[in-house]
Amino acid sequence: MRSIKHRRMPLLMGLLAAMTVSVVAGSSGRAQAPPRLREGFDVVVPAAPAGEEITTQSNLWMLEVALKPMRMRWVDVTNPATGETTRELIWYQVYKAVHRPLPRKQDSSDTKPVNDEDVPPPPMFVPEFTLVTVDEGGEKVYQDVILPEAQAAINRRERRVYKNPVEIISELPPPTPEGEEAENPLYGVAIWKAVDPDTDYFTVYMTGFSNGYQLGKTPQGETLAQRKTIMQEYWRPGDRFEATEIEIRRRGAPRWIYRADENPITVLGSVPTQPAATP
Repeated sequence: MRSIKHRRMPLLMGLLAAMTVSVVAGSSGRAQAPPRLREGFDVVVPAAPAGEEITTQSNLWMLEVALKPMRMRWVDVTNPATGETTRELIWYQVYKAVHRPLPRKQDSSDTKPVNDEDVPPPPMFVPEFTLVTVDEGGEKVYQDVILPEAQAAINRRERRVYKNPVEIISELPPPTPEGEEAENPLYGVAIWKAVDPDTDYFTVYMTGFSNGYQLGKTPQGETLAQRKTIMQEYWRPGDRFEATEIEIRRRGAPRWIYRADENPITVLGSVPTQPAATP
């Protein structure tokens, strides 16, 4: 059993981290959080494509994504088949996504005209979340789940309506330039259940926040499509007997990568970014 001093350390570290969230000074002299980091969001993954991506994909879109820390909550979950209610520890991630305009490649003089009748369908926002634990026992993959009871408890705690990955599916809102007040944000939540309570290291992959893609090769030389994905690594020094969200810590900053759907664990390409703030 760990000593009392050791058990208290994660709590102290979490409190210190919460006190050091980035702020900027307002005109009144008082410290104010940047607009996109208010409401408890402590890190932002900017919509910052590389020049090569803009050149090779003319219809590229990306969302700026603000994240809160990974959190846990005990909730009563009803089994729809049996009607029985059980107490379960769920993990969840809330986010705020804003569609930002991207720089575009200048059209050349020999660009062929587009047939006005061939109007492409509007881009859709369809988020997907995958949590992968990586421990000595190997990898375990968890897809986000729809739990109305847990979602209601999360919304009460977070004091906002966060939609699950099915409710939030919609056409992309119009792009909002930096600095404008009306951002047309999308607020959502991903929920996982039955995550291994002994895991020390895990990664969350967030797909659907961009239509970016690239083609890669498998070790066998076969073509493999990879989607632009947000990746955030975590570690937690706790154990199954003292499960608390304060012990969950980010390992580095979230970043954009290219990842193949066929293999939920292997990352075949990486496009690092600099987040607006790092806890």
